[in-house]
Amino acid sequence: MRPTLRVLGASRRPLTGKKANKDYYKGTGVAQLPGGHRTGPPGAHVVRGRAKYRIIDEKVRVFVAPPVERINNSPLKAYVHRSVEQVYDHSGPFGSLDAGRVTGQKYLQLMQDWRGSEKTATTASTTQVPTQQSQ
Repeated sequence: MRPTLRVLGASRRPLTGKKANKDYYKGTGVAQLPGGHRTGPPGAHVVRGRAKYRIIDEKVRVFVAPPVERINNSPLKAYVHRSVEQVYDHSGPFGSLDAGRVTGQKYLQLMQDWRGSEKTATTASTTQVPTQQSQ
């Protein structure tokens, strides 16, 4: 009888940040450099001293953005402006009700009415027989 790989030793799965020691930093995978590997952590853990983690300026990621004037003059905007009127959807069974003001009895009545109207619409569509025009 032979032992399995799991019994023989270490796992063959990739090492993650949760399975390694406290100094192991793999990164998130989003800080990809165009010509090489991931940039790594922006600092180092320091055992002695007041701060436990120190930022190293050479390792800090730098993001290049266009000038502010160019962003402000662009027709593309990141968010919807406050002057745009908000659209509410009142098509569902609860569209005309205020939030937080539905009691259990009112909810039951609404659902019974909605299911009843749904059944009548279904039966009306199934009872209609399309007429064929003779040629």
